[in-house]
Amino acid sequence: MNWRIKASLQKILAVTMIGDKLNHLPATFNKNYHRNVFLYQSHECLRKFSYCNSVIKERTTALEIGTGYSILSAVILSLLGFKKVITVDITQDIRFSTFKKQIGYIETMEFLNEIYLKSSYTKSEINDLIAIIKKEKSFASLFESLNIIYIAPYRFDDIENHSDSFDYISSQVVLEHIPPDVLDTLFEKTKKWLTQDGFGVHTINFIDHFANPGFFQDKSISEFNFLKYSDKYWSFWAGNSIAYTNRLSYLYYLELCSKHNLTVINFIGENYRDRVELNINLVHNDVIKKYRNIANPDELTRFQRGTLIIKE
Repeated sequence: MNWRIKASLQKILAVTMIGDKLNHLPATFNKNYHRNVFLYQSHECLRKFSYCNSVIKERTTALEIGTGYSILSAVILSLLGFKKVITVDITQDIRFSTFKKQIGYIETMEFLNEIYLKSSYTKSEINDLIAIIKKEKSFASLFESLNIIYIAPYRFDDIENHSDSFDYISSQVVLEHIPPDVLDTLFEKTKKWLTQDGFGVHTINFIDHFANPGFFQDKSISEFNFLKYSDKYWSFWAGNSIAYTNRLSYLYYLELCSKHNLTVINFIGENYRDRVELNINLVHNDVIKKYRNIANPDELTRFQRGTLIIKE
């Protein structure tokens, strides 16, 4: 299906009060939706943390950028030993009834074995916390028990009202939905917020979301199709609150780190799906001029996804 059809529907949904929820609704029709969310959220949360687990010295406060439709990552960070977890988003989308269905999978042995290995708590302490989590009747009591602070919608000032230093800052396929000027502020704040031994770990998806699998997938386009268009043209189709992506490659995030004197510990690039190569000569100049220096334009389509690991 042509990507412009999905883009047109999202433009319509974006002007409604519940547009984003309606856009997300088809994903919930899968009978394994809640199990899949738990497996994905727990795996990605633990995977990202594993990059610094052996060297992070303190687990006082963690910050998650982009809660999304599930509070699971914040809960898992609590189980890893963080004494306070702040999780933020631009809209309030979590529901306790949904959380209860997802948390039902927490006692799978694969997850327990990983959390036992990576947590600063003992096995007994973790089991006690899980028992408390499963008995909670509301987000209010859950958040009080685990010292989770959920802010949605948020501003950077809201975060700093609760803490101005973090031992761990993370996000999962969120940064690609943040405009460049806000990203710049986030990386500036990260330099200020990270403790001396703290880490930032961000997984970023670099591809055109209209090429993502699903009923409305456009199988005829490259996963980097969106690089072909001017800012004005792309904004017309996808410059709304539902469809927006910043169309930035890993190079841009490395430039931000350099600009704000953040140390890049590692960048792990991935190509996780079949590639449909884009002729690099088709990349619009509006895209290229976002970068301070591109030695090889092919780098803009080198990775579909990547994990950036940084320090203060």
